[in-house]
Amino acid sequence: MKKLFPLLFILAFFILFITACTKIVTTDIGGELLPPIDGINTKEMFVDVVSKNWKDTIVRVGTGIPNALGYVDDPLFGKTSATINIELKPTFPLKFPVSRDSLHIDSVVLVLGYNGVWGDSFPHMKLGVYQLSVDDPPYLSSDSVYKTNQYFTKGKQLTENNVPADIDITKLNDSIWPFREAAINQLRIRLNQSFGDELLRNYTTDSVSGAYYSDSLFERAFKGFQITPEQNAGNALLRINLLDTNTKLAIYYRYDRRDSAGKSDTTVTYFRTNNYTCGNSNYIVHDRSGTAIPSFLSDTNLNDSLLFLDANPGIYAKVITDSLAFLSNMVIHRAELVVEQVPDDRPNSADNLFTPPNLFLTPYSTDSMRRFALPHDVIISGGVFSNPTSFGCFPSKKVDPITHQTYYVYNFDMSLYVQGIVTKHEKVYPLILYAPSNDYILPTETSPYYAYVYTGSTSGPLNAPAIGRVRVGGGTNTTHKMRIHIVYSDIK
Repeated sequence: MKKLFPLLFILAFFILFITACTKIVTTDIGGELLPPIDGINTKEMFVDVVSKNWKDTIVRVGTGIPNALGYVDDPLFGKTSATINIELKPTFPLKFPVSRDSLHIDSVVLVLGYNGVWGDSFPHMKLGVYQLSVDDPPYLSSDSVYKTNQYFTKGKQLTENNVPADIDITKLNDSIWPFREAAINQLRIRLNQSFGDELLRNYTTDSVSGAYYSDSLFERAFKGFQITPEQNAGNALLRINLLDTNTKLAIYYRYDRRDSAGKSDTTVTYFRTNNYTCGNSNYIVHDRSGTAIPSFLSDTNLNDSLLFLDANPGIYAKVITDSLAFLSNMVIHRAELVVEQVPDDRPNSADNLFTPPNLFLTPYSTDSMRRFALPHDVIISGGVFSNPTSFGCFPSKKVDPITHQTYYVYNFDMSLYVQGIVTKHEKVYPLILYAPSNDYILPTETSPYYAYVYTGSTSGPLNAPAIGRVRVGGGTNTTHKMRIHIVYSDIK
């Protein structure tokens, strides 16, 4: 496929055409600023594009962004399984109120910060918790941000009674009152009581080998937790906030007081995570078999009629717009790449459950595959992408006037970029259309590698990993065609 795709650059010169008409297509972004189309002073045209599905991406997911957890079976995009591996640690050195022989476990609970759901929240999800293997590297490390295809070997089952926990998603945002805490948005999984006994009795604060003495000694003794979904149980992905104060290991226990009363007190000790001392990974697997996607990822078509875009790690599309270089000089009032959803009209459609992601459009260098900001139209401020709304990253809903079917549309503003092409003969770049998660681009094609900027905002990424998918029309689609819409005036 990589050898064939450059042929699109040559093919585009012959198959692309430019048409003009006198009826403007409605746009929600900047539409009120556009002059009326009269066919004499102000005109519009549509420029065809070449589009091609491209392979699944692999990304890195850090602690600071929402992690995905769960399992979905989507008729259009296939099956997705998302597992979280995480280190949770006490404050060192950890000291209990009394000696180990006077400690008695009540329960031990793994608590995860719940930050929303994508998919069907009604079927119950089943989650198993395991201890990460102490024998099989690689091991989690706080100084690494792991790729979504990095597998970690699970060891001993820790879930209570060695049975996956049954999770009712609809109740995760209910208020609860565990011991000494009033909480909301907690996913709580009870673990085996024997594991709690191990935590109370097997580790010490001995300065030579005691796991509770220091971070490095604890890592040798306990490698972390793996939370993994059961296949075919549930149909949703959860957003999990690992840095939320809700995320912790809660050890509830009693201890014998060393006084004349001889009574027992009840208390709780927490293990938590942070950016500096705890490693994590989000292991995400897509199974596209049984869907139409594999045929569109083949070399058969050079200009796909359907594009399948899902949040990274997911499928992206390459878009060729070479015919922009043949436009004459003109005043560009508005130029936009129009991307329309092709809704699934089958009886088992899951479009209402699996909502679309936020998309991003970026040029890339054909030699190095460096991605960078679309010239003039993408604004970067403080090291982050600052104009996602005006650029067109967020989908808007439309209703087909004939079929009355609702679908999503993206309108990417490329007005200044196209103006630079037609007026200054600036370079026409191939484009990538994708749904970024933890993703970075360069400010310009020639920027040094250390100048990468975040495609998200200060509030977070455009998408949580694997959450969001949309099937859109490609360059040859007959009803939801991807195209460039230009409103312009001739220069006299």
